[in-house]
Amino acid sequence: MNQIDLPQRIEEIELALSEVFESAKAAAVSSYDEGSVFFIHLSWVVESHRDASLDARCAITVRFSRQQIDRYAALDTSSRAVVRDRLCELVRARFSEQQDPPPLQGACSVELDVDDALLDIPDAPYEL
Repeated sequence: MNQIDLPQRIEEIELALSEVFESAKAAAVSSYDEGSVFFIHLSWVVESHRDASLDARCAITVRFSRQQIDRYAALDTSSRAVVRDRLCELVRARFSEQQDPPPLQGACSVELDVDDALLDIPDAPYEL
């Protein structure tokens, strides 16, 4: 795979995650590479106030190994779409199970380690 494509593949994941939760304001997504571990951090507003510093935000940090990110980047377009859909569902489920009911007073956060099975793509037709 062309190394130039890696930032584009990361952006695909970021864009998918930015749409997972409804937010009173635009969700914020960032990523950073720590060599053997790659993080994507998503935060969104669950309660908005006139003064943005008073907004209640929730966040989830998704942790990939370097091998997982490289494996995702090497997948074809349709396989990457399957992985992104699975990841979004996993993020929703993890947040729901750890934040039930979600707090509306103050911030909340969750961490998620990606399992290699998320990247296992069966032969067509794909199942989510």
